[in-house]
Amino acid sequence: MKNNKDISKENTNSKSESKKAKKSKKSKWDTTSKIIFASIALVLVVVIVFVVVRGRKDVIVDKFGQTHIVVTNFWGEFVQDEYGNLYEKVTDEQGNKATKSYIFPDRVKNKKGDKIENAFIKLHIKKGWADFSHNDFLSIQHEGNCASNTTHCQVEIRYDIMADENSLYSKEKGLARAYVEKIPSVYGNLKEYETEIFGLSARAMSYTVKSDASDATVYYYLVEQGLAAFEIRVHAENSCFASEEDVIKEIEKAYTLKDLGGTRPEVPSTEAPTDEFIEEEPSSESSTSEPSSTSSAK
Repeated sequence: MKNNKDISKENTNSKSESKKAKKSKKSKWDTTSKIIFASIALVLVVVIVFVVVRGRKDVIVDKFGQTHIVVTNFWGEFVQDEYGNLYEKVTDEQGNKATKSYIFPDRVKNKKGDKIENAFIKLHIKKGWADFSHNDFLSIQHEGNCASNTTHCQVEIRYDIMADENSLYSKEKGLARAYVEKIPSVYGNLKEYETEIFGLSARAMSYTVKSDASDATVYYYLVEQGLAAFEIRVHAENSCFASEEDVIKEIEKAYTLKDLGGTRPEVPSTEAPTDEFIEEEPSSESSTSEPSSTSSAK
């Protein structure tokens, strides 16, 4: 039979072994935790390095093969002035770091090719659409049911910081009217109205186009924001869009107009006289005088 001393000794040994077991488990957990956290840290470092090295958005290679490093913000977006210019990072004659104004290229495209932008417009090419940009237009064409051998659904946008808004609209209206009047078997239903796109008031017009492949509607929108006036043209196959509302939604999903904070200067209107304009015959008293600077030539 065990005496009290033996029982006390066994209890002490049991407690000692229990403490050792707990320490052993804690040591193993601490080691495992350190390995896990070290692995996570290593992965984060690799990812960060990959993003910095492979995902630099501040480098532009121009059409001549010259590299330009420009200023970007925290999200990698270009920093621009109100005129749409970029800030290029340079080193001055004294070896100090500085920046200089750099004119935004006609178009800048990412490596994947699904994002394109110019000084005042961003284009994100969604699935089912393809880049068809040309001249000063950022343009996309639909690759699905809207495409055939002869026709496509197409959206294109350009900006203008020089022309007067009235002259732009008047020119487009003149072209549309000429189509409808000269080829009425193909073009018709010319309409003028006002609507909203990108949250901005827009002057708009539309007309229909008949073809053997598919009937379509052409839409034209003119909006102003900051320094720029934006012209938006859409050739929409009637089989692809249920309504003009769907057309506008598609435009707003693909494009973003940059608001750089500038204000358009007042530009003298060069809008052509309306059909109702009739030039007055000069009176006999003024027939020998110099012609007025506002008179129109016949």
